[in-house]
Amino acid sequence: MTRCQSRWVTVIIIALVIILRSPTLLPSMYVSDEGYYGTIANDILDGGAVYHTAVDTKPPGMYYIYAAVFQVAGRNNLLAVHVLAIFVVAATALVVWRIGARVANEWAGAWAGIGYAVFVHAYRPNDTLGANSEIFAALPLGLSVLGFLQGQKKPAWALMFLSGALVAVATLIRQPSAVTLGALLACLAYGWLIARTYTFARVITAGSSVMIGFIVVIGALAWYYAVQGNLHDAYLWAWAFAIRYVESETTFPFVLERLVTVHLVVILLSGVLWYFGIRQVVETLRFFWRRKAAPTEQVLLIFWLVLSYLAIFIGWRFPGHYHLPVLLPMSILAGQAFSRFVAEERRFPERRWRWIRTGIVGATALPAIVFLIVAFVGRTKMLNFLPTVQLIDKETSPNDRIFVWGSRPQLYSFSGRRMATRFVSCSHLVGAYASRPRGVTNKGESVIPESWAMFQADWKAHPPVLIIDMSTSDPFWSAHPITRYPVLRAYLRGYRVEGVINGDTIYRRL
Repeated sequence: MTRCQSRWVTVIIIALVIILRSPTLLPSMYVSDEGYYGTIANDILDGGAVYHTAVDTKPPGMYYIYAAVFQVAGRNNLLAVHVLAIFVVAATALVVWRIGARVANEWAGAWAGIGYAVFVHAYRPNDTLGANSEIFAALPLGLSVLGFLQGQKKPAWALMFLSGALVAVATLIRQPSAVTLGALLACLAYGWLIARTYTFARVITAGSSVMIGFIVVIGALAWYYAVQGNLHDAYLWAWAFAIRYVESETTFPFVLERLVTVHLVVILLSGVLWYFGIRQVVETLRFFWRRKAAPTEQVLLIFWLVLSYLAIFIGWRFPGHYHLPVLLPMSILAGQAFSRFVAEERRFPERRWRWIRTGIVGATALPAIVFLIVAFVGRTKMLNFLPTVQLIDKETSPNDRIFVWGSRPQLYSFSGRRMATRFVSCSHLVGAYASRPRGVTNKGESVIPESWAMFQADWKAHPPVLIIDMSTSDPFWSAHPITRYPVLRAYLRGYRVEGVINGDTIYRRL
């Protein structure tokens, strides 16, 4: 690849990311997950403590990212967050390019970077366009693998340490990112036991460096929380309660339905990437069929792909954005197979090559273009909660607390009012988590029994001025009227109905 070609590839990758994420630059583009991060970020800026005054079962990385952006660009500045997300996705695609170039060649890497830039957006806009944890965790994961590949050749133990530290950073953004640590260590074991390219001493030293890097980052955060006084809370919510959440009840028919309607659909929409990625996996496995050792770089990518894919099945929910981490190793593998395919197919008659090229371009561009159009057309519906926010602004002062019965954290973040309780979503109180069978979510049984005691303590400390009851407007929450739960029913005696807006019932404290 010439220097001019390299520059053009860089421009193409950045342009693709900007175009495909352009709906997020409009004021009416909003994704629900951003409400969770934004609400907790605002609580941090108000002096709150993560996992104590504002809770959810996610690791803290995204809260601090949003808090940092809000500190610099202003409260609830989602445009700044979206601009940062564009930079992160483009940077990740460029890192994917560099990894592909290191394990194969420049063109294989270029196709890998382009593939990632396109297919990371080839699903529903409310899954792929959100500035969510999968998007932000991908960059440190990519840099970790790049540093590992660089470190194993020199060898450079500092790079191995950095590689482990970057996996820890990604894990603090999204817990399943930790599986990448297993891929790195498995690659070292393979290089010693099968490929015979590493000595035992080198494997121990490199593996220890990776593990120490991981532990130092996690340990540093644990120390910070210990000093802050919320280490136990962080353990409960980011680990113990998160495990209860993913293990909560489901049914086989529901899982099967999700496999077909989400998992299979995501794979089909990214079919070109999956086809060439699996093709490269088969090509690597042929080394073993010939009783030869495959290159360690290729084996690392396969370990990374398999473990990332298995992580999709955690909790048996299969949201579309859970599939995004798989695109990192899949893109790199697919880039190699596609580069080789292009070189081979050009030997065939021009007419055949033209049809093949048209089919590949269509299968690549169509999903992204369709969902880009859907994002532009449907974006106005994403801010249909603003009338309720305007009412909150009008009826309360900045120091007042409010309580939202349901799962609409954006009412907190957009109104700038603090939560009366630590619960960003009431799902923790009644077990009404999305992507669960309705028969399970309608039971009204909390996955976290301790949550009601926490709720009552918070309410006593600062009762809300307004209660926004979304069970009267949201079909998902219709099975959980506020009067169903004795604790809330008792509190309602001190409130009167102020009115109804957008279907939400508003209660004001007497």
